[in-house]
Amino acid sequence: MELETAEAADPDVLRDRLPPAPGEWTRSADMTGTVEYRLPSGESPCTAAKLTVRPDVLGDGTVRVDKTVGCRGVGTDRYDDLDAVVAAADYELAHVFRGLGADRSRELTSRGDG
Repeated sequence: MELETAEAADPDVLRDRLPPAPGEWTRSADMTGTVEYRLPSGESPCTAAKLTVRPDVLGDGTVRVDKTVGCRGVGTDRYDDLDAVVAAADYELAHVFRGLGADRSRELTSRGDG
């Protein structure tokens, strides 16, 4: 029995289908189809969060999504469907932004009290 693997996503299609960067996130894309979302951090040389979406050339999925918080990777997911990866990117960007937004509000309140 032959092992089947999914074909990597077309770089142009992937770049075009992924959402714009919300809020304080920035979005960059290159010709390989890699789209990187970054949320800056005022407290660390690393980003507060980063989401990297790219065609899964070496794996067995269509698209690979790498998640980073601070300076450490927190997971990799693979998707075979572009609609699913777009929904996942929307969710991750909103989820992380909401979570970090609460922390930033507490930071600002703490600084003002001091």
